[in-house]
Amino acid sequence: MLVELAPHSSDAELASLAGRIARHEDVTAWPLRLAGRCFLVVAGDERLVHRVASAAIRAWHSTAERGYWLVDRANAVLPRRVPLGTGHVGGGDLWCGAGPCALESVSDTVQTAAMVRRAGADALRASLFKVRSGPYHFPGKGSGGLSALAEVRAEGGLPVITEVIDPRDVGPVAQVADCLQVDPRNMTNRALLAELGGSGRPVLLMRGVRATVAEWLKAAEYVVSHGNPHVIMCARGVVSFDRSLAYQLDYGAVAAVRRHTDLPVIFDPSHSTGSAAAVAPAALAAAVFGVDGLLIETHPAPERMYRPGDAAQMYPVDRLAALLAACRHARDLAAGLDAFA
Repeated sequence: MLVELAPHSSDAELASLAGRIARHEDVTAWPLRLAGRCFLVVAGDERLVHRVASAAIRAWHSTAERGYWLVDRANAVLPRRVPLGTGHVGGGDLWCGAGPCALESVSDTVQTAAMVRRAGADALRASLFKVRSGPYHFPGKGSGGLSALAEVRAEGGLPVITEVIDPRDVGPVAQVADCLQVDPRNMTNRALLAELGGSGRPVLLMRGVRATVAEWLKAAEYVVSHGNPHVIMCARGVVSFDRSLAYQLDYGAVAAVRRHTDLPVIFDPSHSTGSAAAVAPAALAAAVFGVDGLLIETHPAPERMYRPGDAAQMYPVDRLAALLAACRHARDLAAGLDAFA
């Protein structure tokens, strides 16, 4: 439940109302200020909420039916654009983040940053922490690689997107990275999402491979309800009975999310397909469905990468500029048809 209050409500008034509303031991409440509006976020069974009378209360918003309210477009709480570096994602040109999945060699990653910047990319992807499918796969450099990430960011000239998997790492990583990524396996990690809500950095929220669109939106709501309105929704395929590609490319989910929320939606054609040869057609299809951006894996020398599986889906960096141009053209053509609005 969300209790909307007068925008000028003081912190003391919020604290007093939170205590009165959350009288039951299984109900908690905390303040939230977003877009000039003031709320109390109330967690717990709505039947246990004590509905107090106060001149400061403007409305009681139930979340029992859908599980999200703040990210719902109809309620006009969130901005269409998410700031990232000196630019933004959403509400304009097709954005692109490109680079290796994991930061391995600093020199290779700096070289990649320079190449993708020239190709028209807006950000560099390079993670220190990786949630791998196997326990013996390369897990990333971890917190010991923060200085390396800072070096890549400084020398590469692009804002950096990096994954975080442990709530305890959010603070240190947020001091270095420009955007914090949530892996599909962590989409429902509530402790992590809550910590990201107070990180002060944009959050790139990947859809779980078995998650419904509603569950994906609820995960975004969890971040927003803890104070962070800057969430980027990232689709990257779902599990299917058919394994022709790594995952089923669920473009319908992209269209559905765009109908429900103003949060920007991007697509990862690299992890979705698991094949460098399939990246371009998958990206073009996503552009036709009106995504706000693409997250593409690329590296100038995939043969030097630690994990062969990552190398297999690296899109050639020298073709990135042409692919982005084609995707932008396809997106503009589809927008003229207004097919997925």
